[in-house]
Amino acid sequence: MSTKPKLLAQPGKIGTMQLKNRLVIPAMCTNYTFQGHFTDRAVYYYGLRAKGGAGLIIIEASAIDYPIGRSVLNCAVSDDGFIPTLRKLTDEVHKYDTKIALQIMHSGRQTSVAICGSQPVSCSPAASAQVLYDEPRALTLYECKEMVKKFGEGARRAKEGGFDAVELHYAHGYLMSAFLSPTLNTRTDEYGGLEGGLKLACEVVEEVKRRCGSDYPVLVRINGDDYYPAGGVTHIDSRMISVALEKAGVDCINISSGLRESDHNLHDQTMASPRGSWVYMAEGIKKTVDIPVMVAKRISEDMVERILQEGRTDFVCIGRPHITDPEYGNKLLDGRADEILPCIWCAQGCFDVLWMLAPTTCLVNPAAGRTDESPIDALQRAPEKKKVAVVGAGPAGCKAALVAARRGHEVTLYEREKRLGGAYRLATPSPSKAEVERLFDYFERALPKAGVQMKLGVEFTPDMAGSGKTDAVILAVGASPLLPEKIPGTSGANVVTAEDVMAGKAAVGDRVAIWTCSFHCRYTCKPRVKPVEGDPTGVNSSFSYACRAGYGAVDTAEYLASQGKLVSIVTEREGVVPGMGYTSRGYLIKRFYRANIRVCDNVKVKEINDRGMVLEKAGHDFLLDADTVVVSVGARSSRKEIQDALEGKVKEVYAVGDCDKVGNAMSSIASAYDVAMRI
Repeated sequence: MSTKPKLLAQPGKIGTMQLKNRLVIPAMCTNYTFQGHFTDRAVYYYGLRAKGGAGLIIIEASAIDYPIGRSVLNCAVSDDGFIPTLRKLTDEVHKYDTKIALQIMHSGRQTSVAICGSQPVSCSPAASAQVLYDEPRALTLYECKEMVKKFGEGARRAKEGGFDAVELHYAHGYLMSAFLSPTLNTRTDEYGGLEGGLKLACEVVEEVKRRCGSDYPVLVRINGDDYYPAGGVTHIDSRMISVALEKAGVDCINISSGLRESDHNLHDQTMASPRGSWVYMAEGIKKTVDIPVMVAKRISEDMVERILQEGRTDFVCIGRPHITDPEYGNKLLDGRADEILPCIWCAQGCFDVLWMLAPTTCLVNPAAGRTDESPIDALQRAPEKKKVAVVGAGPAGCKAALVAARRGHEVTLYEREKRLGGAYRLATPSPSKAEVERLFDYFERALPKAGVQMKLGVEFTPDMAGSGKTDAVILAVGASPLLPEKIPGTSGANVVTAEDVMAGKAAVGDRVAIWTCSFHCRYTCKPRVKPVEGDPTGVNSSFSYACRAGYGAVDTAEYLASQGKLVSIVTEREGVVPGMGYTSRGYLIKRFYRANIRVCDNVKVKEINDRGMVLEKAGHDFLLDADTVVVSVGARSSRKEIQDALEGKVKEVYAVGDCDKVGNAMSSIASAYDVAMRI
């Protein structure tokens, strides 16, 4: 049992807006929209999280100029026709004494013709370094002044839609952020450079206050630091910007950071980044302004109260953990932090899927965003109680066991190893995957509490389920690493699997070659392209995911590089883990560069020998010398033998996770959840 946070539970105030506590859910895009309108899915999603205890929810970026101002499937405030669906959302959130603000924005240069329907616009014709985006044109002076009016009109619509406040999005390289950058803003008119950009930013604030009333609360989300190698806003500049915005009438400063081009480790949005890494900027800005300050970025439950006690911020923004557990706020405020279904900051279901233009979800909580989602502790009871055996305690087995038990079944979990986790827990030695441990720490507490009988260190046999002992068996036995037998040398003494390396079962030399993303692997990374229903620009979603072999390879690479080893990765495809999401893969490649992990793609592996690997590229054979060759090119389901042996002994037999279809932790947990909800 945790201690109840006293300061977090205290009421707060932003301008004229009274909040019941100091816990804030910051804006996070979800793609739960249709032609700019929030859907019933969005209403239910946000209502459930309002019920979860937060004092304020800031709703995701709403385009003031739709669709040109969007970067994903954003909602919109560009027309009065959007007001009714905004009102439907605010009415739902207000049922739970939670205040709600709408973040309004223009994506600027960080979009594409396919998404916004025309050439993107920005302060200057400076293209983003990211391949997702097209080169923008510079707004004319007239268009800049019209943009000020559009922000004001958007805020007016938000107020009429029932929002208690608006948040102006001036961060992350979007339009207003670019105007504030002395590097990106190369204009020579009155809105040029940092000074001109700040003039425009303040005019927007003043216009919003003019349209909505001086007492209508206005928050602004700014970059505490651009973390931009070429320059941009620093944590020093952001103090001055905050002072100017306060003078213009802003009621609260929300600290964020980073541009798409940033390769700074404090901007990494995965679990590889340090916890609470933006708090220092909030602390500095709080010393310069008299209005409240809030901050986000991987702030864990044990940090929240201390940050408030030390006076480093006034409100704490907790984002992705609310996706994972809609009851996050109530549990934290009640002193039940150990019951929170933990976010592991993997970015796979939220950030990665977002940029695929698909509805976001969650690796740990696959029900997130569904209209039948319930907190894990309040699942609908099954119509008939059954005896369920779950075989295998990896992520799929643990999820299946917990969900089945919470639905009222009598569940026994069998695991031949002496601890939970399976292959996924093997990732935790990697410096970028340590948070995975939190998931299994949670399962170790939650499973016995839910009534699951834990049989660790026990090899399941079909006889254990026969003769009416069990009504249903869920097989979650995973998959075995694949070694391509047709390639000479794969059985050599210097060849090991990624799983054996991460389990500490294999000795590894100083020079390591890792073979992954091979044509010997089933192509799970292939994107599935699908038109977005009713979209005004006819854009397509493009969903893909990397398989366990790809993740295993890169986790092993970072682990070995952290030990000072020279790590090389060879792939037969056009890139390493090409199906990994935009956010995760982008930060991975940046970390590879800093760790001197080099990747060579489009190669053919011809042979492994005692000197290393013989490769072919561009018509030439050559040697990549290595003390150790790590193979991670695919996996083979482990279920067939046990499934055949269960035939005729148990009425219901299900396979989930990798033993059903080789994928990754997110697909495994999703399949386990779906099966456990059907029994």
